[in-house]
Amino acid sequence: MPSAIIIGSGPAGSITAHELAQHGWDVTVLERGRNLRPGFGEKPSGELETLYSSDEVKSSRQFGFPHPVLEPQTGRNQSEAEAGVERSLGGAHQSLGSAVGGTSLHYNAKFPRFWKQDFTMLSDSGPIDGSQVADWPITYEELEPFYDEVEHRIGVQGDTEQMPQFVLDQTPRSRNYPMPPNPTGYAARLMAAGAQNVGYNPFPYPSAVNSQEFDGRPACNSCGLCSSFGCPINARGDALTSYLNPAVLTGQVRVIERAHVFRIHTNSAGDTATDVEYYDEDHVAHRLSADKIIIAGSPIQTARLLLLSANSQHPNGLGNGSDQLGRNMMFHYFIIGGAEFGYDVQTLRAQSTTVEVDDLVGPFTDPAATARGVPYFKGGLIQVGSGLPLVSEAFFYAGLGIQPGSQHKAAMRTSLGRQRIGGIQFVGEDLPQAANRVDLDPSVRDWHGLPVARITYSPHVHEKAAADYFTPRLEAMCLAAPGATGAVMIPQPTISDHPRNTAHHAGSVRMGNDPATSVCDKQGRLHECQNVHVVDGSLFPTFPGFNPTLTILANALRIARGLTQGGV
Repeated sequence: MPSAIIIGSGPAGSITAHELAQHGWDVTVLERGRNLRPGFGEKPSGELETLYSSDEVKSSRQFGFPHPVLEPQTGRNQSEAEAGVERSLGGAHQSLGSAVGGTSLHYNAKFPRFWKQDFTMLSDSGPIDGSQVADWPITYEELEPFYDEVEHRIGVQGDTEQMPQFVLDQTPRSRNYPMPPNPTGYAARLMAAGAQNVGYNPFPYPSAVNSQEFDGRPACNSCGLCSSFGCPINARGDALTSYLNPAVLTGQVRVIERAHVFRIHTNSAGDTATDVEYYDEDHVAHRLSADKIIIAGSPIQTARLLLLSANSQHPNGLGNGSDQLGRNMMFHYFIIGGAEFGYDVQTLRAQSTTVEVDDLVGPFTDPAATARGVPYFKGGLIQVGSGLPLVSEAFFYAGLGIQPGSQHKAAMRTSLGRQRIGGIQFVGEDLPQAANRVDLDPSVRDWHGLPVARITYSPHVHEKAAADYFTPRLEAMCLAAPGATGAVMIPQPTISDHPRNTAHHAGSVRMGNDPATSVCDKQGRLHECQNVHVVDGSLFPTFPGFNPTLTILANALRIARGLTQGGV
């Protein structure tokens, strides 16, 4: 019986465990976080509970996330790094989920596909100075069957008949979505009308949220608290309910929670991993061995683990002969804003963000691009109709400097930031740069005494110029919404040169055909260590402006299927 150790239980780790279990593998999943779903491994997924569901103050409790003091990260921008500044940021500023099931426990389950052009960006559009733009070693056509399989396993709502033809041309499909869309929220309808009024083509946002009973789980009741919350009725498909829990119930998979892996050991030649070493919650070290070591820790933690695993054969980190390990760290840039209305547009009376607009994906060749020294602009999708929950609104006003007491109460009663703004989020493509990287902080340690990940990051001039290009177009869309009295826009790349606080992470362990310019091959296998595979978003050579979870799942399934078929 073949065996595998999977490090990380988020989307990539969960779907890999499920696939291996279906083919009789003995699988151990090591997860540094804890289990927040009572009944996990004992009950069907439709019966699982969540410890935080739509609790609006959970974020201050670190539920499902690393503790910013015990497991911090540090950060700085490129200019600071060049000046010798070791760090200017600390805490958990770039942390993804840390719990059994990973970040999908509290994602908002948006499931767009990447486009055909995203896999051949270098060939189609050409290089950009200061960036390491590259083609993917796989094509959309290779990934499409896995996109389809994931959509029909996890349960995705959508409707190809309502999608614009230019989107369908870029995302050809073998069949429609398994469920029709949920009702469109009122705020989203207004914003969609604004998009239509400026010539754009809004359509129902594909989401891994049940619009009808599916896989023993009920239909969404449109409570509105999707993004950053657990689903209290299990209407949302996620890594744990759709993959990991069924895998554990087969008896082929065991999950060890609070297991912090800190080293992968190799043989004397350095070309084969022998075992992994981890600390349990009592800081006792353990070692486990398996035929395959599969890393699904997310871009920052995966790079950190490989760097911590340096040895005499791999002095700069396991698999880092190309000096690309940790480089090309990418975070989507966001332009956040919305249309102002003179009345309550009920932003939370619907599933979170029910409309998508893809008219600003690009690429766009424009004099504004060449004037800024870039040959083209890549954009991304627009999420339409979102809003702030009540507690988030209160903290938002405090962050603006509104004083406690009567001033804050007046702001809450007026509720401009929650009831009277129909929100949008533009998700922009972030270019890979060699200088945007993950390394080990030279002096900051976590509670185990291990060096923490340090993120060095600054946006490329492309991101800043693209934000300037797209912001007025987004503003015009908002002002065109029926009844809009104004618009507000916050273009993140023009505000800060530091790492962005976002759950959209990619890169750092890119895959490619050339060992001199990549860390892994197309099957996620380290070029320099034959039985170590990476399956998470670390592999992405580029980061198109679409939510990444579906592509992470589909690509991990592709790699896992190759493992079960003996091809890698």
